[in-house]
Amino acid sequence: MGDIFRWGEALIQVSQPRSPCYKLNYHFDISDIAQLMQNTGKVGWLYSVIAPGLVSADAPLELVSRVSDVTVQEAAAIAWHMPFDDEQYHRLLSAAGLSKSWTRTMQKRRLSGKIEDFSRRLWGK
Repeated sequence: MGDIFRWGEALIQVSQPRSPCYKLNYHFDISDIAQLMQNTGKVGWLYSVIAPGLVSADAPLELVSRVSDVTVQEAAAIAWHMPFDDEQYHRLLSAAGLSKSWTRTMQKRRLSGKIEDFSRRLWGK
């Protein structure tokens, strides 16, 4: 989490694991692929743009800095595989570059003392 890369002239930062949703079930025609991806932690990640610039598909990604000890895999495990753990949510919230949506979700968990239901995201219901 938080790794900053140069891609062409742009700087991008890893901001969150990708949260698999029910649309993947339809896209791949596999009824539970979103759940399988979440269970295995093989979800990928999203970047935020911290400095725009020209990029191209063949431009390499160059690691500029590693600013957090929380990996994408650990972030996914904290979010989806662990029972409620305020200490781990605090650890995740301290990760540089964490997206606003993930920040809101972890803050909401800490305030409510509950983990949200994943079924709407995973199954569309």
